[in-house]
Amino acid sequence: MTAPPPFVVRARKPHGTATYNCPTPEWALKKLADFQAAGHDSITITGPDGQSLTEADLLALVADPDGAARKAARVTADLKS
Repeated sequence: MTAPPPFVVRARKPHGTATYNCPTPEWALKKLADFQAAGHDSITITGPDGQSLTEADLLALVADPDGAARKAARVTADLKS
């Protein structure tokens, strides 16, 4: 069994780029706060599906971790029968 892809948090630093692969949105939120506190520029967050995320997106994932799963698990009826 493979682990789900991580959340990736990147920041431009004076001498390169720092990249953290975070297994949970909580960890990604902490790394984002660390980068902001250190004054790093160009902070980006990428979700497990490769989509760009904002701090608000991470906060929503932390507040309701099953929200995205519930939306994805919706079943639609086939009305052709």
